[in-house]
Amino acid sequence: MQTLHAQSVPLHGTNLIEASAGTGKTWTISWLYLRLITVYGLKVDKILVVTYTEAATAELRDRIRKRLADALAYLEQRPHAETYESLPLEAPLHDCIQRLQLALVSFDEAAVFTIHGFCKRVLSENAFEARMPFETELVTNEDNLLTELTDKFWYQHFLKPDALHLRLLQKRGLTPDGLLATVRHFIGKPYLHTDIQPVTAEAFAQRQSAFESALQACQQHWASEREAIIGLLLSGALNGSTYSKRYVPNWAGKLDAYFANPLELPYEILERFATPALTEKTKDGKATPQHAFFTQVDALLAAHDALSDGEQAALEYLRLQLLHQLRAELPVRKQQLGILTFDDLLLHLRDALEQHPDFPPRLALKYQAALIDEFQDTDPIQYEIFERIYRDKPEQPVFYVGDPKQAIYGFRGADIYTYLKAAHSTSAHYTLQHNFRSHPDLLQALNHLFAQSDQPFRSDIRYEAVSAGKPQHDIFLPSPLEGEGLGVRGISPLRFWDWNTLDEGYNSPAVQERIAEAVANDIARLLNAGREGIARIGERPVESRDIAVLVRENQQGEQIKRALLARGIASVQKSRDSIFCTREASDFRAVLRAIAEPGNEAALKQALVTQLFGFTAEDLFALDETPAILEAELEAFHRWHKTWHSQGFMPMFRQWMLQRQRYAHLLALADGERRLTNLLHLAELIHTESRLQGHGMHALIRWLQQKAEAGEQDEAHELRLESDENLVQITTIHKSKGLEYGIVYCPYLWAERDAKASTWFSWYDRDTDAGMSRLQAEAFASDAALKCFREAEQAESLRLLYVALTRAKYHCTIALVSGRINQFDYYSALGWLLFGKLPQGREILGKLRKDGMQPDERQRLMHAQLTQLVEQSAGGISHEVLPVEETRVYYQADSGEWQSSIRRYQPRYVPVPKVGSFSGLTSGKDDERPDYDTLVVVPVAERSRSEAFPRGAKAGSCLHKMLEELDFTQALAPQQDSVLLPALKRHGLPERWLPAGVQLLENTLNTPLPAVNLRLCDLPKAQRLDELEFYFPVERLRLKPLQALLHQHLPTEWEAIHAAIDKLKFNDLTGYMKGYIDLVFAADGQYFVVDYKSNDLGAMPADYRFEVMQEAMAEHHYYLQYLIYCLALHRYLQQRLPGYDWEQHVGGALYLFLRGMMPEQAGSGVFFHKPTLALIEALDHLIQ
Repeated sequence: MQTLHAQSVPLHGTNLIEASAGTGKTWTISWLYLRLITVYGLKVDKILVVTYTEAATAELRDRIRKRLADALAYLEQRPHAETYESLPLEAPLHDCIQRLQLALVSFDEAAVFTIHGFCKRVLSENAFEARMPFETELVTNEDNLLTELTDKFWYQHFLKPDALHLRLLQKRGLTPDGLLATVRHFIGKPYLHTDIQPVTAEAFAQRQSAFESALQACQQHWASEREAIIGLLLSGALNGSTYSKRYVPNWAGKLDAYFANPLELPYEILERFATPALTEKTKDGKATPQHAFFTQVDALLAAHDALSDGEQAALEYLRLQLLHQLRAELPVRKQQLGILTFDDLLLHLRDALEQHPDFPPRLALKYQAALIDEFQDTDPIQYEIFERIYRDKPEQPVFYVGDPKQAIYGFRGADIYTYLKAAHSTSAHYTLQHNFRSHPDLLQALNHLFAQSDQPFRSDIRYEAVSAGKPQHDIFLPSPLEGEGLGVRGISPLRFWDWNTLDEGYNSPAVQERIAEAVANDIARLLNAGREGIARIGERPVESRDIAVLVRENQQGEQIKRALLARGIASVQKSRDSIFCTREASDFRAVLRAIAEPGNEAALKQALVTQLFGFTAEDLFALDETPAILEAELEAFHRWHKTWHSQGFMPMFRQWMLQRQRYAHLLALADGERRLTNLLHLAELIHTESRLQGHGMHALIRWLQQKAEAGEQDEAHELRLESDENLVQITTIHKSKGLEYGIVYCPYLWAERDAKASTWFSWYDRDTDAGMSRLQAEAFASDAALKCFREAEQAESLRLLYVALTRAKYHCTIALVSGRINQFDYYSALGWLLFGKLPQGREILGKLRKDGMQPDERQRLMHAQLTQLVEQSAGGISHEVLPVEETRVYYQADSGEWQSSIRRYQPRYVPVPKVGSFSGLTSGKDDERPDYDTLVVVPVAERSRSEAFPRGAKAGSCLHKMLEELDFTQALAPQQDSVLLPALKRHGLPERWLPAGVQLLENTLNTPLPAVNLRLCDLPKAQRLDELEFYFPVERLRLKPLQALLHQHLPTEWEAIHAAIDKLKFNDLTGYMKGYIDLVFAADGQYFVVDYKSNDLGAMPADYRFEVMQEAMAEHHYYLQYLIYCLALHRYLQQRLPGYDWEQHVGGALYLFLRGMMPEQAGSGVFFHKPTLALIEALDHLIQ
């Protein structure tokens, strides 16, 4: 590998530049670009520059333009930043100046793109070759199309499933989203070769038939030979501790149950009756018991294994069918809709280049040189595009620039093997030797660390030692070790902190907590030393902005953030994770699910225990013990459900946030600003999705789940603090790539999770001639495939380690563990780099086992290696005991220091007039819903109520739903399965309440009603309007005039109601009045308003006298409710009924107290009133 000199490297052929971290990759690209302009004489639109993000593209474009301007200033002898004496040596000075002037004037035409931007430009300019419609919209995701096509696939296979698919449905708990989640990451990777074999229904039926035959044989022998079989097991020939009278009868009982009703095969029990177990447990000198049943059990277990394997194979083949169908149908649907995604751009261009031989030469002529940045993150399709363009033009200058040591985006589809394959096909391979980021002493320490292994990246990737490219500031960071002078800079450039405790009782989370505390203390100590002028970088003090903590996972970052906050240190946490993967998103999904299913008590409790509500175990206990609390919560969720259903997501969200004071609740948490911002961002995204796609409640929840499972990286879905440059940075290693920090802490590199293959995974098969990327089902993966997968994951972890350690400019602290941790696997990329080459490396990096290497021996070997590393580092590396302190080190910021602020996401919808309701007027609630009765607690007569239908909001909601859906004229028995039982289930009520519900409904339907000669059971559906929604404008409704109007027009003898009117309170309303009337029916030419009340006023008929019902009407202001309902009916009939007259066409309002209605007593349990026309007109006038 040659060292690259950008000022003199030959500008021809295909070249690979390996640019290690901090070695001036952008500087090099801009110099190559400059020479292509001045020496090669190319115009800016002839030089293709490609990188991988919009931000990187903008930065690269700006750096190139500045390079051209600075070179021109030098050649014209104006002030400049660098010298360019080599340029006139390669081309005439006049030509150089003229070419630079032209380049700067025309720089808007420069071909600097993201990879997707380049593909889009080429496709739009060559639409015929690419078979592209001229009008195509680029979309950022295809979620809705994937859901649509997956649902279609689901209906094709499961609407009328055959025996195979029915078994998969029953045994595997399949869902459309579950199937899609497995395959979605592989849709845009057609280069992956699959080894999943097809499974036919016939082949599976044969396995099932074999299993059923084996089962039948076992059943028959067990039925006839049961006692003899048990006798053989207890004959004394077998191990008595296993086959004892304590266990065998129990096993026999479980076989009895299974053979009588063979649902779930008791595999472990049957194994006790199988020949291998019997042979193993036979006593020395005894003969193994023999019986035909034992042989048949062998056959049954073998048939079961074959059936299970066939079932799993069928599931994998089903997933493969979905993948193929999506790959086939997705492009068709996109073409129909005129849309493309980013992946489509790559595939379309790759296909066009292959299908039209004249197309690549035309592109090579258009782009006569290419500089491809971040090439380590390429994939086979991207590489095929550039390789095909320049394949027949080997003399044209093409530079692939990247660092394979920083290839850390395998989860996004980046393929390090493509990079390595490309490296072998280039004509020249260069490296950059000088690092312009880090202090020389830190570089020396890192060089020494990575020299510990001849294969530090477990692959063909090598570590090339780098040297400092420029002088750096002197730095002094005081050591926390009292009484120790560690040189003029205090602590060493690279410091290992070792948790070395050999005491038992520590697990990984406990150790992580100790390390987080130590890191936070050290940062506080550094910042305090900076304020005192001791800790400094150059001439300035160390500040929060100089420090970064790098983590693998968000949870680790949250742990560090809490530890810093406890010491008074502000920090900002950055991550590439989608907003949909945050804790707030998970909690919010639970809340939305409970609102979408307001009768689901389990969903309600799951929502309440999220941090968005904050219920504790004690709160849940109180919920179960106090029906009033539970029913109040159910009522609230019903209310939000109705708002969501009638007004949309955002009004419901605002209502929930305000009614439950979520703003204050979240801001009171330690990281409340972040949580609140995340929640508001989620709400905006959900609102946008619901407006664009018109999703219903469950569809939106499903969309949220899909976004979380997809784990997509979208900059629009990331949130961060606005002014974060003055805070300690907490960031994932992935997010830190390309950035630099003065002082870096890596607390968790030792705590690496074992790489486990997912349901489907891809791996690179090196055993084929040219290498091949394969798609593999984990259930049938070979040992070779799993080994290759694990090695690839471990190699990427080593590259991630490299990225973490090379972020620092001056100092890096790394935590490691040599102490005892229970049930801990010591393998990590850091451990492999430090100890993997040792003869006992495998044992050192294994799990702690009683029969394995003991903790003290492991620590001795680790310390010996670390001591050698430190001694040979010339002071660049230190190994210290983790400073575990019982007291916190606090940092007191200056009063003028920066205070954190969060970007507030402003909603993109316009305010709407306030919507009022009966609930809003009487209790301050913001919306109206069908009146499903809050809990009314009154003294009841002393008698057993066990046979009565339950009380409360949930039961009231259930009764309302039954009455809404029942056909009153038909008997209840035929409607049990279609109406009554579903209503009970929907509201979480046991089926045992059905008889009580039927009795209550029978009474309700058969009680004669006052003022009209009929019962509800006489009303056909044609004469009913159930759940009639109304919505009318309110100019201004004020409290005092309303109270005066009610006192004037309601009967004077209604003393309780008049007293309630005086207690009525509400704010003035201007906007709209809305609500729902349980029932409006027509009879004898008149229309009646009906409201169902399930309030329990008592157990005796006397408890439902008119006077008692009037008390309930007064207490809950139901008199105002029925007046609003009557006014709504009045306005409705005015618009719909020709010749309408109040006195002639309106019968009045019937409030049915369901528990007090008795067929033998006409009018029992019914509060009836027909307001006067004067009252209705006065109310109408007051509202208008």
